[in-house]
Amino acid sequence: MNENELDEVRAIEYGFKKAYSGDLRGTIEAVDKLRSFAFQLIKLDPNAENELDIKALIISIGDIARVAAKTKMEQACAASGQALGDIVLEAAGHKRESLAVKALSIVGSLALEFVEKGLDSATKGTVESLGECGKYFSKMRVETLVSLSEVYLMQVALKSIEKGLPETGIAAIGFLGEIGVTSAEQTNELSTLEAAVILEDLGNAAVRENSESNAKAIIEALENLGTAVSQYGLKNILVQIEWSLETIRVLTLEWGLKGACFAAKAALESINTTGLLDEEQNLEKIREIKEFHSLILKKR
Repeated sequence: MNENELDEVRAIEYGFKKAYSGDLRGTIEAVDKLRSFAFQLIKLDPNAENELDIKALIISIGDIARVAAKTKMEQACAASGQALGDIVLEAAGHKRESLAVKALSIVGSLALEFVEKGLDSATKGTVESLGECGKYFSKMRVETLVSLSEVYLMQVALKSIEKGLPETGIAAIGFLGEIGVTSAEQTNELSTLEAAVILEDLGNAAVRENSESNAKAIIEALENLGTAVSQYGLKNILVQIEWSLETIRVLTLEWGLKGACFAAKAALESINTTGLLDEEQNLEKIREIKEFHSLILKKR
C-alpha cells in the first residue's frame, strides 16, 4: 500500500470516528477530504484498480453520512450528499459514467433514507444534489442519468408528501420542474415528457394526501414547464401538460382544495393549447400519453 492509499484509509477511519462521536466539524472535514481524493483519482487514467479505489471512497462517504444520520448531524448528512453530487459531475465531466451512476445512486438512496427518518435538512441537501445533477445531464442530453435523477426525486417527493414534510417535498418538486424546463430548452421531448408525467402523478398523490402546499407547488412547476415548452415549440408536450393540469384540477375540485383548484384553472388558462392540434390529433396524443404514463410509473 502506497502513501496515498494510506492517507485515504486514514481519512475514512477519521471520518467514521468523528461521525460516531458526533463531531460535526470533524465529520464535514473528513468528507471534504474524501471528496478531494476522489477528484484526484478521477483525473487519472482509468483502470480497474483506479475504479475500485474511487468507488470505495464514494461508498465510504455514503456510509459516513448514514452514521451522521444516526447521531442527528443533519448538516454533515447534507454535506455528504453535496460532496457526492460534486463527484457525480466530476466523473461525468471526465467520461467516467459508471462512477457517475454509482455516486448518483448513493445520493438517491441517502435521500430516501433521510426522508424516511424525517431528517428534513439532510434530505434537502441530497435533493439539491439530485436536482443539480439532473439539470446538468439534461443539458448534456444523457437521458439515462436524467431519468435516474428524476426517479429519485419523484420517490423523495412522494415519501415527503406521505410523511408530512412539505419543505422537502416542495424542494424535490421544484427541481423536477427545473429539469423539465432544462430538457425543453434542449428540445429533448422524452425527458421533458417524463418530467410532466411525474409531476402529474405527484399532483394526484398530493391531493389525495390533502397537501395543498405540495399540490400548488406541482401546479406551478407544470405551468412553468408549459411556458418553456410553448417557447420552444414542443406542441405535443404542451398537450400532455394541459392534460396533467386538468386531471389535477378535477381532483382538487373533488377533494375540496379550493386554492389549488383555482391555481390549476389559472395555469390552464395561461397555457391554453387551443388551435395547436385538431380534435383527432388530440385524441391520438391522449392515447400515446396514457401508454407513456404506464411506462414511466413502472420505474417507481
